[in-house]
Amino acid sequence: MNISLVRAATLAFALCWINPVLAHEKGKQPDAVIGNLGETNFPNSGSAAAQPDFMRGLLLLHSFEFDAARKSFHAAQLKDPGFAMAYWGEALSHNMSLWGEQDLDAARAVLQRLGSTREQRLARAPTERERGYLAAVEALYGEGAKPERDAAINQKLSELVAKFPDDQDARSFYALSWLGLSGTARNTANYMRGAAEAEAVYEVNPRHPGALHYLTHAYDDPVHAPLGLRAARRYGKVAPAASHAQHMPSHIFFALGMWDDAIEANIASLATARSQGRGGYHALEWLAYAYLQQGRREDAAKLLKSVEDDVARKPTQANRASLAYDRAMWIAETGGAEPAGLADVDETGIKSIGSFSAYDFARGVAAARAGDLAAAEKLMQRLNARTEAARAHALGVVASRYDTVTPEELAQGAILAAALDGTIRFMQGKHDDGLTRIRDAAARADTMAFEYGPPYSAKPLDELLGDLLLAAGKTTEAATAYEKTLATHPKRRLAMEGLAAATPAN
Repeated sequence: MNISLVRAATLAFALCWINPVLAHEKGKQPDAVIGNLGETNFPNSGSAAAQPDFMRGLLLLHSFEFDAARKSFHAAQLKDPGFAMAYWGEALSHNMSLWGEQDLDAARAVLQRLGSTREQRLARAPTERERGYLAAVEALYGEGAKPERDAAINQKLSELVAKFPDDQDARSFYALSWLGLSGTARNTANYMRGAAEAEAVYEVNPRHPGALHYLTHAYDDPVHAPLGLRAARRYGKVAPAASHAQHMPSHIFFALGMWDDAIEANIASLATARSQGRGGYHALEWLAYAYLQQGRREDAAKLLKSVEDDVARKPTQANRASLAYDRAMWIAETGGAEPAGLADVDETGIKSIGSFSAYDFARGVAAARAGDLAAAEKLMQRLNARTEAARAHALGVVASRYDTVTPEELAQGAILAAALDGTIRFMQGKHDDGLTRIRDAAARADTMAFEYGPPYSAKPLDELLGDLLLAAGKTTEAATAYEKTLATHPKRRLAMEGLAAATPAN
């Protein structure tokens, strides 16, 4: 048995600090991500020839570069067909728990290539430690509903860490399993358990991408964000070849209102994604939002135009959903300055409704406040109709988030429709009725798990409430609403401006 101790610190990577709008690569898309991805020690039974691909796949997996990781693990299998851990890694690359995606059929197909039964697959692993890793992935893709399988892998990884407490990757994946117990919803108790495990890895290896990544996720809310600054400032530098590693620090920066840092992180992430032939739309959305918080409309408008161009040239689920949210964000931040004559974004083939609900909500609020109540009513009706129709597409966790609607999206759609209804009533002169409805909608939103990053509604509901209270001359109540907004979205430009207007200097 050839056991290799591999230290993964790979090729030099020149990060393209270029204008992200012009960063589309026109050549052949690369088959794999190469470059600096972090460091780990992972003894394993694979052949020497399979080590570079396997270790690259492992590091990519920790940075949620799932497609590239999958290709690397498959390449390792071609060089060593009996290498059980290469199949383990490929199977695990089909689970994106924090993104709400899992391709169960594809993962099980990978395991079938290793062996037709669980017992046969475990027998292919020559060491107790590797059998522990395989047992964990078997639990994740075994029988039962997704929450049950998430709990099962958490337990298996707990057992693996107990047996091999110095295994940095076992402990890192154990940390991630705590974050994944509640799916895409944030559970503070679980997240702090995950943070504790990731901190233990960070203490011995501050260049481990899993430790840095999972610490950033664990701490990405305004209360815990200061604890995440250390990992956030290091992660993008440790793994610059991973677009997601460049983006992730901005979770902490957003939670602290650190817009310069957030812009730098997402410029790097977008440039890296585009240099690798990918859209990078997630980083683009966060970058546009950060620009708008600094009043940099021209920079944000260029990003929005780049997505519109992508959709016109080659529409995909990802760029169409991104365009809907980007437009929603632009309208919310500019007070409705949307170019006239824009067609609706095509929703065909996209079951996820979040971005489209935000777009209709932002347009509806802007129309109502501009006095076009008929247009606002139509958008409210469409919000309600979309949410009701989407209930038939709540399939649970599937391979692509665009192919299902989450319970959170359904709840948010109903909340946004109620808030838009309140805005319309307020603009009809029914101030008390309208404000009551918006307060109720905001209270319902408060019962949902915290979501980091740009607000799902594009316009925070408490900020909307503050705007209307201010318009009604209720400055004290307006100030309270703005302060509540800023507690969740620190240094948000419009909330700060509203608060200043509601509390003029004596």
